[in-house]
Amino acid sequence: MRVLLPVLSALVLASCDAPAPSPDRGVGFQSYGDYQRQREAELQAAQRARAAALPRQPVVVTPGTPYYATPAYAGTAPAAPPQGDAQSVAADAMAAIRPGAAPAPASAAPVGAPLSAMTPAPAPMETASAPAQVPATAPNNLGISDEQNFAAVSSRETIESDKARIAANRAQYQEVAPTPVPARPADIGPSIVEFALATTNLPGQAIYRRSAVALSSHERACAAFASPDLAQEAFLKRGGPERDPKNLDPDGDGFACSWDPRPFRNARGG
Repeated sequence: MRVLLPVLSALVLASCDAPAPSPDRGVGFQSYGDYQRQREAELQAAQRARAAALPRQPVVVTPGTPYYATPAYAGTAPAAPPQGDAQSVAADAMAAIRPGAAPAPASAAPVGAPLSAMTPAPAPMETASAPAQVPATAPNNLGISDEQNFAAVSSRETIESDKARIAANRAQYQEVAPTPVPARPADIGPSIVEFALATTNLPGQAIYRRSAVALSSHERACAAFASPDLAQEAFLKRGGPERDPKNLDPDGDGFACSWDPRPFRNARGG
């Protein structure tokens, strides 16, 4: 009994499971592919029926007629192309389209201009021509200088006149005599330029005595100045080079914080 119950449950579930619909099947017909083919056949049949119902008339063929107006398309034998001018060709075409209209006689004189007159004449080809002549400069033109023209200048100037013009220009020169350099005021402190020109020793050559015991660091004292020139100027204001209270010149050469007087000496030429 325990084995029969699961078997019966499986059979009931299998009978309830419906088959999955085919992806090709549509709504109300066998398949969508069959519907497309049937629809295409119906459209082609309707198009052929409309073409057969159209009246067929003979068509006159002229040079340059497109393919859809050829006699083979219209179902008639090709006709000989008409001869004559544009007016007779148009009249023959109208007679072919409208039965009963009298065609124009072949010997009729043309009323309008011939076809050749309607075609524009080709433009003449450009040929190489001689280069255009540059117009000569009008003489005595005050707006154009001829100083670079040797013939024009030599016709009106000579060596003597050129010397006279140079002498006239030199007579207008103004000579400016040099004046002495103003003296430097004495109340603005020591000058590092005057000190550099007054000394002759080289950097590192000791001249002044220094104490062996330093109250402050030389590197720290020089770091307080933005440049060696400012350090030398402060060194001279505080009694240098004989005295050095800030330890700016520990070697005693008279130059503080690696200051060098040689550029000032070289500028003077000594």
